[in-house]
Amino acid sequence: MLLPAVVELLIETFGPFLIPATLFVLGAIGYLFLYLMTRSRRETYTDDRM
Repeated sequence: MLLPAVVELLIETFGPFLIPATLFVLGAIGYLFLYLMTRSRRETYTDDRM
């Protein structure tokens, strides 16, 4: 499979920096998801009042 070779290449290239960088990116994606969910929920509630 191609995926293990890509992961191995990334680990060889970036070393220990890869883990915190990956956690940061996953956290940013999670935060963006929660922000979009809250925003759509807020728009839904404002539409129901009118």
